[in-house]
Amino acid sequence: MNDDPRIGKDVIESLTLGMYEDCRFIYREYIQNSADQVDKAVVEGLIAPGEDEIYITIDSENRCIVIEDNATGIPQERVIPILRNIAHSTKKRGEDKGFRGIGRLGGLGYCSKLIFETSYSGEDICSTMTWDADLLKQIINDRNTSEEAVDVLSRVTKTSTKKEAVEKHYFKVIMENVSSDELLNIDSVKNYLSMVAPVDIASKFLFASQISSFIKDHGLKVDVYNIYINGEQIYKPYTNYIYGDDNQGGKKKVDDILGVDFLLSKDDDGNIIYWGWYSLSHLNGQMKQRNIARGIRLRKENIQIGDEEICKKFFTKTTDQRFSFYYFGEIHAVSKDLIPNSRRDYFGENEALQDFEKRVKKDFLGLREMCQDASEINSSIRTIAKKDELEEKIKRKEETGYSSKQEQETLQQQLEEYQKRSIEAHKRLDRKNQKIEESNSSLKKIIDQFAPNMGQPAGSVQPSSTPSSKPEKEGKTKFRTDNPIYSQYTKAEKKLIGKIYTSIAKAIPDEGQREALIKVIEEDLTR
Repeated sequence: MNDDPRIGKDVIESLTLGMYEDCRFIYREYIQNSADQVDKAVVEGLIAPGEDEIYITIDSENRCIVIEDNATGIPQERVIPILRNIAHSTKKRGEDKGFRGIGRLGGLGYCSKLIFETSYSGEDICSTMTWDADLLKQIINDRNTSEEAVDVLSRVTKTSTKKEAVEKHYFKVIMENVSSDELLNIDSVKNYLSMVAPVDIASKFLFASQISSFIKDHGLKVDVYNIYINGEQIYKPYTNYIYGDDNQGGKKKVDDILGVDFLLSKDDDGNIIYWGWYSLSHLNGQMKQRNIARGIRLRKENIQIGDEEICKKFFTKTTDQRFSFYYFGEIHAVSKDLIPNSRRDYFGENEALQDFEKRVKKDFLGLREMCQDASEINSSIRTIAKKDELEEKIKRKEETGYSSKQEQETLQQQLEEYQKRSIEAHKRLDRKNQKIEESNSSLKKIIDQFAPNMGQPAGSVQPSSTPSSKPEKEGKTKFRTDNPIYSQYTKAEKKLIGKIYTSIAKAIPDEGQREALIKVIEEDLTR
């Protein structure tokens, strides 16, 4: 009996066809591999920094995908050992972006043939390895045979060579007969890679230079590469506005990005564990999904870890997790001990991760408190604005006339209530400003854009008016029916019209609709 260990064919499915949930991960994996080789090409002097090119071509009509870089390529003698073996990578864990040796085969689950073409500088040969993905799936699904994984790999692959210019160096991935429509959806792939891939922030983002200055001032390094999709270079899509949904199914601006602030955490030896930045706005609520960049994202080597939901876990209370979408931004894990897991949806468990989570959760307490402070500020501002609106409305009514006695009494009651609330709102703003000044909250940077008076020293903000039980009357109250257009009607008729307007006010709560109806009545009455 042979007691030697055996590895069955099903392990191939687990490591290649069944590893990830989102099929678009294959783009990330191939870009990740290209980025590692670009780094080596720069070190070896094959290309200068910034001369890298990673091209993705999506041919939806012919259902073909090509991903090509101008990095080192693979020497002919290393093609089979590198491209046919699984989980046998020579890359360095904690240093290279990819290091498990399984990502390059992810495309097998989504095409009929997966082809690798490569040429190494100084060699006049292009080496090609073709994986028969259909045959691989057929072998794995055949439950009547039991085959060794190594034998299966030999059956489904073949290699060939052809002449190539000696100065050429590249690596190309070709997926033929792509089965997934999602992989062929150019817009979907752009949206995905703009957040996941190691690319630069779009220059149109007003605070991109501020982020660059922070990186430079702290001696940080952020890997960025020139990545193109069907000829268009992609960038991180951070915007200067926050968008909501309009009534026509489109988008509308609902808030401005007012600034950015930063996070930085070091260990006892002064080594940076992570750094990050996040947006500052009025924090009026969660960003809608149409904001592609919403949420603070987790990154390692400038490649996204997980998805937009990843940082929710750092808010310790479940009820606070909604605050994750009040911001957009990034946390860059720097420590070499923070190693992405095989699915790249989080880090592997170790002491470094526990320390990382503890530190980030402390930072996120500050983000939560900012949201709560902003909510109180916004609420107080709305209260003061409502009081001002009522004062202005009453002023107009005193000029044009009230529709009824009830309208006058209702507006006066509302004003008196909001005058009282306004005094308390001013006091809350005063206290909040003092707290923000003392705690050096990030809101301090943008507080003048919330409420201009909040920047004044504590105690200096005074309400614009004080409540009174009832304003002094300078004369008889003017009603709408006192206007000249009603002069043709008798006193009794005016009184009846006033009662009609009172009934309309009771029946139609919406002032705009109510006013529109009364204007129609006035037009008919004056014909």
